[in-house]
Amino acid sequence: MKNILYKSFVVLAAGLMLGSCEENAIEDHNEPVNSGAFIKFAHTAPSAPAVNFYLGNTKISALSANAAGEVQGLGYASNSVFPASYGYANVPSGAHTLQAISPATAAAGEVASASVTLNEGEHYTSFLIGEAESYEAFLVEDALPENNYSKSYIRFVNVAINAPSGVDVEVVRTATSETPETRTAVGSDVVRKGNTPYVAIDAQGSYVVEYKTENAEGAVITSKSTSFSPIAGRVYTFIIRGDFADNTVSSLLIRDR
Repeated sequence: MKNILYKSFVVLAAGLMLGSCEENAIEDHNEPVNSGAFIKFAHTAPSAPAVNFYLGNTKISALSANAAGEVQGLGYASNSVFPASYGYANVPSGAHTLQAISPATAAAGEVASASVTLNEGEHYTSFLIGEAESYEAFLVEDALPENNYSKSYIRFVNVAINAPSGVDVEVVRTATSETPETRTAVGSDVVRKGNTPYVAIDAQGSYVVEYKTENAEGAVITSKSTSFSPIAGRVYTFIIRGDFADNTVSSLLIRDR
């Protein structure tokens, strides 16, 4: 099976995972790709093995082999997003069978699959979600905002399991000696497999993402990400994943553009 080539153009940019901070506001200038669709992949199923993602017989998530020459895949604990820095793989538009396949010898085989249609010029993220025996390849369309170098943008995707209620999300700009704390709502009562539109935020200062849900007794539980500093013109997705039932929920902040 051949690996598909993809294009990702970066100007002094590093991958952003939860907890990383970027300091220098440098505008990105991306060379346009004029045909096909665009897709990225995220491993968000805690108990699933490492996987590679395929469209039909073509492997899209091409990772380097390890020192022993063994094929590697996206894992839950590491290398969980492809492309790893930012951007999307450029793939043919149209109808496809999307598969998550484990490269491990002991667990080789299809972990999840879905029939998908990728529209010309559109952007998508495919999430591996769920629990053992019921993993899913869950596709979300990424309706990226127009370029705006005076703002940053963020949205929320909820793929955590066993939440007792929907999740409310705000981004909170930390107060300084010169500016007060500010809060921007990103989503309200977002259930599992729910996602929000991108929301504009000021590209200045340090932020945390705060998300709230209720436990089985109705008490509000508030969790916060570590801080990040958004860059003007950049677009982010905040993800919660894991299992509320055993308190293993964690979060990712990834850069879409």
